[in-house]
Amino acid sequence: MKKNIFTIIIMALSCINVILTAVVVFTMVPAMNRTNNLVSQISQMVDLELEASEKDKNAVVSVYDTEPHVFKSTTEKTITINLAAGEDGKQHYAVFDSVTITVNKKADDYKELAAIIDTRNSEVMKKISEVVRVYDYETILVNQGQLTNDCIKKMQEYFETEAITDVSIDGLIFQ
Repeated sequence: MKKNIFTIIIMALSCINVILTAVVVFTMVPAMNRTNNLVSQISQMVDLELEASEKDKNAVVSVYDTEPHVFKSTTEKTITINLAAGEDGKQHYAVFDSVTITVNKKADDYKELAAIIDTRNSEVMKKISEVVRVYDYETILVNQGQLTNDCIKKMQEYFETEAITDVSIDGLIFQ
């Protein structure tokens, strides 16, 4: 008799478990779908992309798909630029040898850019000098990555292209 009662209790608990599982599934799945739809709508309104696009600005470009262009001063071996006045009140300088602009050869406007980029030596040096001149000694020591990003933005604006993927200031030292 005890075995039959335990069997009935186990059977009843199993049925209750199945019923509660079904209730949970039918109440939770629609709620999760509504939440997912809400997040999708918000991300569209804020213009966030859930998947990376092919034309992502920060996409990694293969080294085989890039072409470096080196720019040097036509009058001097090194370029010396006054940095912005810092907290210490002393005058500081940035000195560099050359600037290398890396261009994505797979970009849509690569051919137009390649035709003119090497003829713009003095303009490139002037634009890079403008960017470096804004920084003070303390800031440039701590945040050289921001300097590089600002140089990339400046070159992209000047040449009106997203094909420029990197700007390297070669031999950069600070005094």
